Amino acid sequence: MDRSSSSQSFTTIIAFSIALISLTYMTSAQQQPPPATGGGGGGAGQPPQNSQNNLCGSRFEAALGPRCFDTNNVNFTGVIYILSGNRTGAIPDGYTFTSFLDYLCGVGMQDKLIPCVLKQMQRYNSTQCTEEDRMGVLGRGGQLLAFMDAVCGEPCEQEATQSLIQCYAAINVNPEPILNPNASIAEDKFSLVGKNESEFTNFCNNRQKLFSCLRPLTSTCPGLLERLYTIGIDLEAMQGATELICTQKKNYFEALECFNKPSQSITQCRQQTESNMRQVLVGRYQTGDVLPSTYMDKLCEAKLTQVDCELSSYAQACDSDISDLRNTVECSMLPGPCKTNEQFKPIYSKICQTVTTPAPPTVKTKPDGGPGPVGVAGIGGAINQDDDDDDDDDNGAPSQFSGILFVGFVALITLIFVSC
Repeated sequence: MDRSSSSQSFTTIIAFSIALISLTYMTSAQQQPPPATGGGGGGAGQPPQNSQNNLCGSRFEAALGPRCFDTNNVNFTGVIYILSGNRTGAIPDGYTFTSFLDYLCGVGMQDKLIPCVLKQMQRYNSTQCTEEDRMGVLGRGGQLLAFMDAVCGEPCEQEATQSLIQCYAAINVNPEPILNPNASIAEDKFSLVGKNESEFTNFCNNRQKLFSCLRPLTSTCPGLLERLYTIGIDLEAMQGATELICTQKKNYFEALECFNKPSQSITQCRQQTESNMRQVLVGRYQTGDVLPSTYMDKLCEAKLTQVDCELSSYAQACDSDISDLRNTVECSMLPGPCKTNEQFKPIYSKICQTVTTPAPPTVKTKPDGGPGPVGVAGIGGAINQDDDDDDDDDNGAPSQFSGILFVGFVALITLIFVSC
């Protein structure tokens, strides 16, 4: 499906984006210090002194087109046309819908536009503006960025995300360990097969079915894989790692026990990881100092530093067979770009030089090769599709994750603005 023929998908994606981004920026604005009003406030119901209600918001909107789009030779009227679902504005002369969208969504252009919008948001998110006005600036800028993130994604991503969720539902496993609003590349993935014996047994007994279902996604929707990489998920690597874990049940549970014991060295590793990740995320989603095209590289730098530190600490705290299992799983689970990009090969080789990365087994797929729906009929119908519109469909529990990957931009902005 080509981007120009996917207006309905865009509308669905944008709906997710608006809802989450609005909440994000309203919350973040509330975290900011109160605006300076030039003296004591007036009586109840009185507007702040020296302020027009939407002065900063109006200035932000007026400056956005000229400063971020016109200067980069992007027709802002054309952008509005695309983001409004073809209702407002017009595609500029010399372009078709598809060619203009390709121009807007090019890597080089996104590297110019997104940081510019973020910097403009920072400029007007100041104490010179009223709290209400700052919230308006953050909301408008956030919606624009969410729209761009949505329309520049591959149209297959929504269907592929639903397929991924259905694959997990088919074996009665919650996808939360890999799909949750706060998922990040730094999150510990070691326990994704389960934290107790029941979860472990269910996952391991059904892993062939799960990965038979997931495997087609690697070829049918590369865009989804790129988003998964940013939260530390590589489906093929995950298959190899979980195959190993499932053959070492005793060591796995002993490892969980050892890894959950607090130690000063691990605490220091995690503090450093938190600092490194905050720097990357703030640069990418708040200040614009990290370009979209370099974001994955920055994440890999932070993750490799984390793995190097933690593996050394676990080697000191846990038995060798346990720490060896951890080493193999961590090195196997790293997203592809963190292992194969030339700049990371030296540190990856240093960390993982004694590790033999398990290869995923050959998995047979259904004749149609289609992802997702294979084997799903046994879970009581499609996810979140009971006969009414209420919220009582227990089998639909994983549907809360359906919009997460479409608005990965939104979820990470939430983390940044709420915590900063």
